[in-house]
Amino acid sequence: MERNWIKRHKRLVIFLIAALLLLAWRQYDRHFTPERWADTDISRRGKLVESLMEQYNGLEGMTRREVEALLGTDDDEMQVRGSGGGAAKTVLVYAAGRPWAIFPEYLYVSLENNRVVEARVKAD
Repeated sequence: MERNWIKRHKRLVIFLIAALLLLAWRQYDRHFTPERWADTDISRRGKLVESLMEQYNGLEGMTRREVEALLGTDDDEMQVRGSGGGAAKTVLVYAAGRPWAIFPEYLYVSLENNRVVEARVKAD
């Protein structure tokens, strides 16, 4: 009886298998690894950022050395004055675009005392 159902619904079964394979590929394709980050074109790295933030708890508390071990050296480091005249804060900037994004996107990693205090993606 089960085989008859499969025969009668062959197209549906093929579609469901193809959909499951596509979903599995998308999950795999979006999984962050330092190697995948390095090998991915900077305009397409945005697909890895969500996985990166989940795996590494938003990068909070990591040292600059640990961040650079994961992501490489930044694309455009900035020095920013802290609010209220506080100590200077370093912001590491990584291109993290998505192919469909209208504006370029960047991952900003803010460091105070050589530790990450915030990481976020922002379109510029």
